[in-house]
Formats: sequence, structure tokens, C-alpha cells
Amino acid sequence: MCGRYNIIDDPEIRDLLVYLGIRKHLETAYNIAPTEMVPVIRQGESGAELHRMRWWLVPAWAKEPSTKYSMFNARAEGLAESRAFRHPFKRQRCILPASSFIEWCKEDGKQPYAIRLQEGALALAGLWECWGEGSETVLSCAMITTDATPGFRHIHARMPVMLERDMLLQWLNPEIDGTELMACLMPNLPGPLQVVPVDSRINNSRVKEKPEPIAPEAIIE
Repeated sequence: MCGRYNIIDDPEIRDLLVYLGIRKHLETAYNIAPTEMVPVIRQGESGAELHRMRWWLVPAWAKEPSTKYSMFNARAEGLAESRAFRHPFKRQRCILPASSFIEWCKEDGKQPYAIRLQEGALALAGLWECWGEGSETVLSCAMITTDATPGFRHIHARMPVMLERDMLLQWLNPEIDGTELMACLMPNLPGPLQVVPVDSRINNSRVKEKPEPIAPEAIIE
């Protein structure tokens, strides 16, 4: 699972947005947690659009928004069959821009690690949904996870799907059925990852400060 991530308004995040045709800046936000409102990129009528959505997907058929079930992550392997995710997977895919994400290694006593690309921002694969009607609508999203690559498994058994640049426009394109894009969801790294153990204060979702490293970084390829 992936339950926290960070956004830093830096040249790498801006470059990702420009690549997708978005001329806006994102506010720096540390330790983003499920149920918070997050910036999400989806395809609009005239190109990619930036929206703010609740990071905890609310299925269109749900009676009301709820946190009864964990809906902030969606397992890649079951998207086509899931009652909650199969509809958005078909045509309503999105990207969550991120500078890094946080994962916990249980073997180290639940030590948190900040993980980012050695070069560039992360484009995390997601799904979006619209619940309700009129003024009562809620836009929400889920982050897709997949099996960890061999080099990542000592941290965690799963990881978010990190899309490569040449996959982004296809992923957002609602004219492409999601089942045609399963190859995008296979365990893969778009580049070497920097992995840094950080202070355990980040375990508290109310702490919104920059995660401080407590040891040197390592590289995963």
C-alpha cells in the first residue's frame, strides 16, 4: 500500500506539468494522507486538466461518502473485476503528481522511508470518480499499486505504479479502454529511485513538516 506522499513546488514538478500542457504551480505539501484533497491530472475536453480531489475514492453507486472500506489504493491486479474500480479504470484514469512517497519497512520496526526518482518528478497512476449530482458532487481518486520490483521488496511487498513519460498521454486518454493498458501497471521503475530513511514523526498524519533524513540515501534500480 501507499498511504503518504509529498509534493514540492520545484523545477521537476513544474516540468512534469508543462509536459502535460498544464501551466499552473502546485503548492508544496508534505505528508499528504488519505481523505485529504490532492491535485490530480485528468483528461478534459481540450487536454489535460488539473483538479483537486478527495484521496479516497467514492464509487458512483455508493449511498454516501464513507471511509468504511480502504479506497485510497487500488490493486492493479483486480481493477478490471472490482465493483468499485472497474468503471473508472475503463475511461476515468488520472495521474497524481508527486515528489516522493512514503513507505514503511516492518523489518526495521516500521521505519518510514522517503522514496523519489533520482531524476524528475513521479507520475503516479490513479483512477478518479464523480459521486452525487449538482452541488452535492464529490470528485475523488485512488492511487494504483502493484507488486514491488525485486530491488524494492526489502522495503515493502507493494509499491505505487510509477508511469514512464511515454505512457502518460495514453494513460489519460479516455478513448483507450483500461484493459489495453495493463502493461503500464506491471512492476517497473521509470528510473533509479533514491530511498532515504526519515524521522518517524512522519508516521503522524498531522505532522506536515518536511520529512527529515536520519541516515544516508540508498539507490534502487
